[in-house]
Amino acid sequence: MHEKQKSVWQKYKEKNGVTPLDMLNPNTKQADFTLAEKRFNICKECPELIPLVSQCKKCGCFMSVKTKLDAAKCPLGKW
Repeated sequence: MHEKQKSVWQKYKEKNGVTPLDMLNPNTKQADFTLAEKRFNICKECPELIPLVSQCKKCGCFMSVKTKLDAAKCPLGKW
């Protein structure tokens, strides 16, 4: 079962660049302010964003946090 869980997280990281645990890790490299702001502005225009909570319907991440992580990727390839 551990191997199956590992492959799920590997697939998630390949698609999103980060995992939910990376969002909580203080050692995760942060994107600079300009890049994070640019990414989040793209998210704000996306129909897959739930504006009330800034959550992406595709990956489930809270984009106000995810966009600040340097290695993060949009699951739709928008940034």
